[in-house]
Amino acid sequence: MYRVYVIRLSLIVLIILSGLNAFSQTDTLHWDYLFPLDNKIVVSGSFGELRTNHFHSGVDLSTQGKIGLPVYAIDTGYVSRISVSPYGFGKALYVAHPSGYTSVYAHLNSFAGNIDSVVTALQYQKESFSINHYFEPGEITVNRGEVVAYTGNTGSSGGPHLHFEIRETEQQRPMDPLLFPNPVKDDVRPHIAGIKIYPLSEDARINGKPNAKYYPAVFYDGAFHLKHQPRITASGIIGVGIDVIDYYSGSWRKCGVHSIDLKVNGQPLYFYKIDRFFYHHTRYLNSHIDYAEKIKSGRLIQKSFVDPYNHNDVYRIDDRRGEVEMFEGEEKHFLYTVKDVSGNESKLSFRIMGEKASPVQSSSKQTPKLRIDASLPFSYEDKNHKVIFEPESFYLNINGDISVRESFVSLSGTAISVLDKTIPVHKTFVIKIPIDTCQISVKGLCGAKIGDNQKLEYAGGSIEGTYFVIKTRECGEYLITRDTIAPQISLKNPPARMDYRQKKKILVQLKDDFSGIAHYKATIDGRWSLFEYDAQKHLLIGYLEKIPLLETEAHVLILEAEDGAGNNSKIEINFSY
Repeated sequence: MYRVYVIRLSLIVLIILSGLNAFSQTDTLHWDYLFPLDNKIVVSGSFGELRTNHFHSGVDLSTQGKIGLPVYAIDTGYVSRISVSPYGFGKALYVAHPSGYTSVYAHLNSFAGNIDSVVTALQYQKESFSINHYFEPGEITVNRGEVVAYTGNTGSSGGPHLHFEIRETEQQRPMDPLLFPNPVKDDVRPHIAGIKIYPLSEDARINGKPNAKYYPAVFYDGAFHLKHQPRITASGIIGVGIDVIDYYSGSWRKCGVHSIDLKVNGQPLYFYKIDRFFYHHTRYLNSHIDYAEKIKSGRLIQKSFVDPYNHNDVYRIDDRRGEVEMFEGEEKHFLYTVKDVSGNESKLSFRIMGEKASPVQSSSKQTPKLRIDASLPFSYEDKNHKVIFEPESFYLNINGDISVRESFVSLSGTAISVLDKTIPVHKTFVIKIPIDTCQISVKGLCGAKIGDNQKLEYAGGSIEGTYFVIKTRECGEYLITRDTIAPQISLKNPPARMDYRQKKKILVQLKDDFSGIAHYKATIDGRWSLFEYDAQKHLLIGYLEKIPLLETEAHVLILEAEDGAGNNSKIEINFSY
């Protein structure tokens, strides 16, 4: 009986300790893989870094502005997937390993040897530059240290580098490659720029006012402090957020932090750790940050309270979800501890004094007409215009306005304003704008969002019955416009007499002024020919060694392109090779 009691007591203690350890770091994982580059390792983008609408799913390794450096397989395995696209990862290679992990190498310039031949064959088989192909075990095996690709700047890359990932193979869940033993040296602590305090209840006040307030931080005496040591008072339910970035040794590129720990009066309130996440959770970044602050100022503040419909599993919180209730005369001590993946640590402590709650006063501002319960579907209709949201399209309940106005710019004569651009939306929602029967056959009809300086931004859309339907995940003002300008196609840097016998590639400029390139096709002498599309440079590249030309010297290249609004262009080029 005594032994059973001890076992039960031990289990209770273990459960309690496990709960406490949820607020601590994960031990380094054990997989002695080879790093994919043999040059000096400089991290220019960290795992979990805050990007537009997503958490960064790998680490970016600098190539010092160079393209074509060899990329090595980090361990024995097989190629499980290859994807090629003008966008996103560009050219990417996935290798599954016996360890249960998959390594990913992205923004590549090219693949090595036999892999490149397989890719080219697939592209000709599908008659498409863009491919996404999965392989069975044993089809393409690789050895540890084998060159599998070469670094580049393809897809949505901001400059030459290697995007490197490790994923749990079974769930394809990305995790921080630097959790494993690695050669990256980093002794730079995270930099805390400031904090922001938010009133979360109607009666909440920060220094007597119902508005959030930002407090900058400074570093001295070996620690971070709030500048000028301000006296902060608050009432009601509040939340706090932290403005923090990290740097790696030898790099001035702004990176993200690995963990944020917030304690109040010595007790855990909020813990965030980004050592892995699910891809279907990545858009929760817009709830993790102060989205409105980002839209207004560009500042990235990480909230230390979790919205009700933020289901990301990177937090350890209790039922308070990071919210703090302030009482008159009670002082609370807040302590932030921020770490990077190398264990470098920064701390910031501050105190907030509870003040007497102020009576809720009616605002002089115009009261929003709508209140949206985020847990429920929501639809709106006015003047035959419709807006439809799925449940949990928002991270918390929303107050706002949706309105229809006359517009001389819009083809329908109306524009619809959906809430405010500072409100993040998690799921795609639908906007339906009525159109006349005579407009249905109008060429080049497309949706547009009114952006900064009243500039129209392409928003896609299609005709469904008597409605023009736009599907989007951004609040703002939308209307119907028309794109009638076809893509521009022109030969770039042609040789004398169009003689390409001493050239390695044919370059073609391909641009569209509004709706973007939706499709393109290249044929030489009537046969589909591979031309790579660099969307950033608006360039089509035909590598002549990859084009099975006929034996005759004279050839005819025909290029056709279509934009998102259905406008078409075509050119015919005669050349020798």
